[in-house]
Amino acid sequence: MRNFILLFVAALFVGCASTGVQVTFDDEKSNTIREHLQYYVDNDMDSLMALIADDAEIYLNSEESVSPEEIREGLELQHATFDPISISWSQEEGGEDIGAWVESTDYPAGPANKPASVTQVWFTWKGTSNLSGETISVPAHIIYVWNDEGKVQTQYQFFDSVNINAAIEASLAASE
Repeated sequence: MRNFILLFVAALFVGCASTGVQVTFDDEKSNTIREHLQYYVDNDMDSLMALIADDAEIYLNSEESVSPEEIREGLELQHATFDPISISWSQEEGGEDIGAWVESTDYPAGPANKPASVTQVWFTWKGTSNLSGETISVPAHIIYVWNDEGKVQTQYQFFDSVNINAAIEASLAASE
């Protein structure tokens, strides 16, 4: 019986062993992305872009990537069009706003992939148009894939950009 109990306990520990996937919420990469998002809100483009690799591929709701320079231009247009800009995340109505849900995951190598370190964020973007005074609210999901140098090598952004782009176009047309 004693051998059976030892075998059961050993099987329990082996059965509960990590699969190699590690999800964290308050690690260095997650906290770096929180700072990165604050740089965006504060319109600190130099600090924001310092985290992005020079040859990064950035996908905005598309299978075609844009360059970091193109992203910077787009973000600068957002800040020229909207004030204030904010991001928020709350689990429930009236709950604590944590700014953004941020989690990092380290994936081991698999049959079809190399090891990967990924940070994902979810938040609601809000911006008030300088032209119309209208506040636009858009849910967003961004995925950051890290390289070995601690920079973001690939980024995937998912959000409905229709109202944001319309406000930017209206603002540009009004300034002509």
